[in-house]
Amino acid sequence: MSGPGELDEDDEALAARCAEMTVEQRGHTALLALWRLRAPLLVLGLDPGWGIHRSALEAAFRGMLLPLHDEPLPDPGPLFTSPPEAEPEGVVAEVQLEVLAELHAWTTAREPGAEEAERVIRLARDLSRSLDRSCEDSLWDHPARHAHARYLATVAGGGTAVGYHEARNLRVEAACQDLVAALPPGAGLPGTAAGREALALCEAFSAELVSTLAWRENLGY
Repeated sequence: MSGPGELDEDDEALAARCAEMTVEQRGHTALLALWRLRAPLLVLGLDPGWGIHRSALEAAFRGMLLPLHDEPLPDPGPLFTSPPEAEPEGVVAEVQLEVLAELHAWTTAREPGAEEAERVIRLARDLSRSLDRSCEDSLWDHPARHAHARYLATVAGGGTAVGYHEARNLRVEAACQDLVAALPPGAGLPGTAAGREALALCEAFSAELVSTLAWRENLGY
């Protein structure tokens, strides 16, 4: 795959979009990008050597849903003293370490600027694109390849050059952008129908990442 494809936007366009968002909109958008990467941390299990407990992760993600100006988040324990410093062994660990680094950044600055919001949006895009390339390199076909092909045939009239996970992420990202823009000022994601819909879209995508990552890890290269 040579590039992000027709559904993506260039660097300047994404940077401009993030700069135009309000502080609240940037916070919601960055949170949702991380939410799309949440399940690989909670479901697939972390390396015990990292010293990170699932309960700390769950607390961190629950804390992300609190309004920006609530009381400071409680200390989630050993997770956020610093991100794990380790060499990833396998595609799952590689994804988890990148997400943990962004999650650590979130807990230290809950009101991301334009550059921070752009970075976490790009993380979801890049990991999705990387997973598609990893699947292409596999000697085995993805179990859902036919369903993926049917989905891609409906995207951009079938003319898109992106893979399935990248296309799905970009579509969810766009839907969340519209939902966040419709939120009234001061509204939290869990307390609004639009916010709950955005979270549900991200959770569904995150579950698909888990399925593909687990398949890819079990098969190896």
